[in-house]
This record gives sequence, C-alpha cells and structure tokens, in this order.
Amino acid sequence: MKIQEKVLLNNYSTFKIGGPAKYFVEVKTIKELKEAIKFAEEKKEKFIFIGGGSNILFHDKGFDGLVIKLVNREMKLKGKEKIVCEAGVMLSGLVSFAKKNNLSGLEWASGIPGTVGGAIRGNAGAFGFEMKDVVEEAVYFNLDTLKEEKCNNEKCEFDYRQSVFKEFDKKIIWQATFKLKRGKEKEIEAKGEEILKKRREKNTCLGIAGSVGSIFKNPVVGQGTIDLFEKETDIKCKGNKVPAAWLIDMCGLRGFKMGKVQVSEDQANFILNTDGATADEVIILISLMKQKVRNKYGVQLEEEVEIVSY
Repeated sequence: MKIQEKVLLNNYSTFKIGGPAKYFVEVKTIKELKEAIKFAEEKKEKFIFIGGGSNILFHDKGFDGLVIKLVNREMKLKGKEKIVCEAGVMLSGLVSFAKKNNLSGLEWASGIPGTVGGAIRGNAGAFGFEMKDVVEEAVYFNLDTLKEEKCNNEKCEFDYRQSVFKEFDKKIIWQATFKLKRGKEKEIEAKGEEILKKRREKNTCLGIAGSVGSIFKNPVVGQGTIDLFEKETDIKCKGNKVPAAWLIDMCGLRGFKMGKVQVSEDQANFILNTDGATADEVIILISLMKQKVRNKYGVQLEEEVEIVSY
C-alpha cells in the first residue's frame, strides 16, 4: 500500500473534473483498508471512499484529506446460481462474468459505468430493474467497530437510488453475493446487446464529453404533473414519479450551454463537461436547472450525483 500526495482527482471521476487530493491511496485488502484509516486518524485527516467515480463531482480545489479508492476485485461462483463479487469490480465486469457462466438477471446493467460497490450503495437501476433485485447479501466494513459485518437484502434497506450504505457512511461495502438464474449464454448476450443499443440511441454524446449520467433522481409529483406527462408523452407513469429529464426538457433546457458545461441534447438529466469545465460551472448549472423546474412545476429536484466538498 502506497500513500500518495497531490493526486489529481479529475482522473478518478467520469466527469473529468477535480483538483488534487492531499493524500490518495488504493486498497485491495481489509488489512490495507485498516492501515489507510489508521494513517488518516494519526494525521488527523478526514477521509472519503471512492469506487469508479461515475457518480461523483469533486471540488475544483480537490479534497483536503485522504481519498481511499477501493480496488478489491475478486469474483467467484458460489454454487450454480450465485456470484460472490468484491466492491471494486467494475459493474461491466460482473455483467460479463455472469454471461460467461450462463447466469441471467444482470443484463439490464449492461453499459452502466462504475463499480459494484457504488451500484449497490446507490441501488443503481435501469429499465425497471435495480440492484435490490439481485443482491442476496452484502459484507461491509464498519468504521465504528473496524470489523467486517454482514446484512441480508432486507437489512440493506434498498429504496429508490438509496440503501443503508448511502444513509450511513460508516458502512463501507466490501463484497456482495448475487442470486441469479440459469440461462443460455446467447440469449443473455442478446438481451445485453439490446440494452446497450437502447443506451447508445438515447445517449449518443456519451464518451465524447465527461459525464456522470443522471444528475437528479426522478421526483415524486402531484397528479396534475402526472396527467401532463402522460398526455405529452403517451407513456403511462409508473407510480407517482416522472422523469427528471422530462421536467428539465419542458423547461427548455435540453442542449443549454453555459461556459464549458452543457445539458445533454440526448438526455436532459445529463450534464456534460464539454472541454475543461470546472466544478463551480456544474454546480451553477445544477442550481439553474432546479430553479427552472421549481418555478414552472413546483417540484424540487434532488441530486443523484454526489458532490464532494473540499
């Protein structure tokens, strides 16, 4: 384990934004994790944990403390229908591993960036599926006891883009067991390709500019807004939520540019770093989007992206 200094964080976020971390370390074992925490405590430094950086915005000044990046990446089969996977594995890697072993249930996650740990923490989801549908058990490191502990699916307290791990930052996901179903590799691959095709059609600008995907959660709205959404889109609303992207689009912000940031022309809930944008520019644009939606619909958008202060 090597503690580094002045490591630029723009290399560790898909937004490609962020100044230097005072200290930075990658850990792949519980022993290294404990050593990193001990280092921070002895130095009296604050510390944060990161995974793939696909849902995080760092400050332009960076982070005045220790950034701990989880790179634990072991993955194995457990019986015929389960996979035990560590938090640092990229979600795409888990999807591929499941496909190669003829296990179905993760095709919806094809093309989602980030790590397994981050996906569980934020209960990532798409096309009507979420992590809560496949996670059987999670092992986490408790920062209070400095020990590994377990919780089943129910105790993970999954909710819309939420879990007990996001609610309590002292529970750091270390690994998880996924319960899947047997399937045929060709059928699983075909489902995954169909999902990828849909993603590319909706988000043609991704890969060209920095982005962390959805900026806001889909909000709970009143019946009047639901009726308007269904009338305008011919899409039946699921529950009492409407897409944040639709609200932003209806405010005329699709494709809106401000400095070096832009609301995506493909998906209005995405903000793009077009060329060397700053965190301040992103935050100002986020504030503008929230204000426009609040003024027009009386709806308060809530950020899905995690904004890390200096």
